Amino acid sequence: MPQMLQLLAKGALLSTLLNCSKHKLQSQLPNAYCLFIVCDKECLQWRLQYTDSINDRLLNVNGQLISIPQALITFAASPSCPKRHDVDIQTVSSWKHWQPFLQDHGFTDVSMVSVSDDQGSIYLMLAFQREKNRLEDELMMLALDAYEAWLCAIFEREKADHLLLEDSHRDPSTGLLRRYSFENSFGIVLKDSRRHFQRAALLSILLHSSSKVNDAELKALADVMSDTVRDNDLIAHYDEHELVMGIRIQHLEDAEVVAAKLLKSLSCPEFSKNRLVRGGLSIGIAFYPEHSSLESLYQAASFAAHSLKNITGYRLEFHGECYESSAGFYTL
Repeated sequence: MPQMLQLLAKGALLSTLLNCSKHKLQSQLPNAYCLFIVCDKECLQWRLQYTDSINDRLLNVNGQLISIPQALITFAASPSCPKRHDVDIQTVSSWKHWQPFLQDHGFTDVSMVSVSDDQGSIYLMLAFQREKNRLEDELMMLALDAYEAWLCAIFEREKADHLLLEDSHRDPSTGLLRRYSFENSFGIVLKDSRRHFQRAALLSILLHSSSKVNDAELKALADVMSDTVRDNDLIAHYDEHELVMGIRIQHLEDAEVVAAKLLKSLSCPEFSKNRLVRGGLSIGIAFYPEHSSLESLYQAASFAAHSLKNITGYRLEFHGECYESSAGFYTL
């Protein structure tokens, strides 16, 4: 256990932690054969974690499990009962699919434990025993308890690492990117745009409300913004009263379509009690390659947003001037 805790504390790779727990269990059960299986929560996809000269009988030429005993499917589908002992398995119909495997190796009993990783996978360990070397149930239960505790700790560590990573990149109150993460990600968008001669737009969204921002109301606004753009577009919470959006576009008018769609969505009756939305917002839009860096894009978009002087709507910055529509860019 100290070795496992040390590995967990150091944040070892998932595969390293799982391998360590496997070796620990096998050292505790020298007279049992341990089989490690992973399946999805629907119990439709099954695979062996580790293959060897004993369990290869269970696999087809493509390395997939040929069949799954009904007893194992029932067990995996019952998370409320994470441990189970089956005896006389060579004669039980629910294990009939593995009869050749069981008889060839003389396995008469199996003890099982299941642990969910809370990411859609179930990790199963099956300890097969022979009658002459069978452990007392209490001792086997201790081994299953230890294995379950190890895997729960491993998955808890994985979950904590994921949350810490997400929290470092996203504002937990809105789910939107933090400023530095947005800048890093949008920098990649600009590099791609240069490489492939594509367009991009940056939108600065200023919230008119001067009161302290309510997290629930801001989250509602963030959700609408997320629904307005595509999955690979970027949205960030820049400051308490400012949000930004970075979007890939093909034509200049695409950006104002997004801005108009956002304003229309926020005018729906469901936002009538949202003080943040009711206070109004101004949207400024700037374009790449008219501005070649994030800093110049942001300054131009912010300039366009402030030009509205706290009036709800949007303005487009183009070569130092602000316009109500892209249609005005080329008029004399």
